[in-house]
Amino acid sequence: MKRTLTLLLAALLLFASCANGSGDPADGDTANTTAEPSAEAETVAETEEPVLAPPDLPADLKFDGATFTFGVVDNPNAKNAIVMEELTGEVLNDAQYDAINQVNETLGVTVEQYVMTTGYPALNSLTPIIAAGDDAIQVANVFCVDATGLLSGGYVLGYENIPYIDLEKPWWDHGANESLTLAGIRYAAIGDLSISTHDLTYVMLFSTALVDQNNLENPYSLVFEGNWTMDKMKAMCETVLLDANGNGERDREDVFGYLSARKMVLPSFWIGAGVKSMEFDENGTPTLTMADEKFESVFQKIFAMTYDNNAWFLVSEDLDVPTENRTMFSANQSLFLDCSLFYVAALREMESDFGIIPYPKYDENQQNYCARISYYMPPMIPKTNQNLELVGAVLEEANYQAKKLITPAYYDISLKGKYARDKESIAMLDLIFNSRVIDLGDTLFCAQVRDGFVSSMFSSNNRDLASTVAKNVKVINKQIEKMVAAIQGN
Repeated sequence: MKRTLTLLLAALLLFASCANGSGDPADGDTANTTAEPSAEAETVAETEEPVLAPPDLPADLKFDGATFTFGVVDNPNAKNAIVMEELTGEVLNDAQYDAINQVNETLGVTVEQYVMTTGYPALNSLTPIIAAGDDAIQVANVFCVDATGLLSGGYVLGYENIPYIDLEKPWWDHGANESLTLAGIRYAAIGDLSISTHDLTYVMLFSTALVDQNNLENPYSLVFEGNWTMDKMKAMCETVLLDANGNGERDREDVFGYLSARKMVLPSFWIGAGVKSMEFDENGTPTLTMADEKFESVFQKIFAMTYDNNAWFLVSEDLDVPTENRTMFSANQSLFLDCSLFYVAALREMESDFGIIPYPKYDENQQNYCARISYYMPPMIPKTNQNLELVGAVLEEANYQAKKLITPAYYDISLKGKYARDKESIAMLDLIFNSRVIDLGDTLFCAQVRDGFVSSMFSSNNRDLASTVAKNVKVINKQIEKMVAAIQGN
């Protein structure tokens, strides 16, 4: 089951990042990502990381003890806290504590946090504060679906107005940030400080036991060779299907190919296949792209690999990563499990080994793997801010410190060391984190698209995409048109 880590890491260096704008599996795109690594590439893989240069902030920039407050939400699907109260000996907690302390010392500030809400939405907790003219929160990390209301209501500023922020620096997520504009306004920027975005990155887990028992191809090798495709996954799922209780029916006691919450199936696969439900048009306006021929092909293939062969099992829970799915996967009742990185921690006590891989490509002609960020907490800047230099400096410095301290703790130590079961899983995480994308229909317009007609289509096995999109597109476009007009009018 194993290739050496050095070999795999070296080869993964050859993969172009989907997050950097090259993830479109256009017809005829046959760029080769499967070449064997050269000796030079192996040498590169073994060298140490380069020293991270600090932000381009004035050397004498100090704010004389000014208070800077992050507004955060308390949500069960991700770690959202930014300011830790004390050192506890837990690696991630202490890295966050140290990073904020470094910001405080470097800029002469006191960074604090305020919990805006313990549920949905944050919008209702934040807007009264801003409407009152209260400069109590400098940056508000809200739910992505709240961004449109804050923008259309004129409650926030665009990042274009903020000094010191350089989104080309390595502590900003270039791929994810491509999607964080609306009506010409950059309403948010995600960086290493936003570990909730790490938590909400979705991956595919596979059961090592079922791979071995069924003499299946090594999933790591398939990814490594560029051959991890939807067709390959479909065939593997069909191989493991088992009527374990012998009653002639597909039920809770049987072995399945794939487990996922119903609302997560379609977007996880279509993003993995390199297509999106929404894109920006030539005017920068979000528009549905689900009527595209390529999208239609991907859409139908998803149903074929889940419904037509009974490989997917529907559970009653409507959680992002249902407990029942995790329980079944832990008992080796499914070959694959859809899982956010946050919930990988819940499988830490699983006795059987599992591996971590990205979702499959559409076919072997697709150049890159694409990893889905299902949700995010955009850091938005209230218009009540009285000192934009303070805002820009803290955000730039905090994300720089997070790159140095928090990301290694989350990724290299906490995640890799505690949860990943083997060297190949570690290499897969490197690939996944460099291949992340955001689909507007899965996030900003989640209520209208993913949790709207898409979720109900999959639950009811409705494959009539063209007519369903036609029924919804006018309403959605009208909502977007009204929203854009309101944003531009502020």
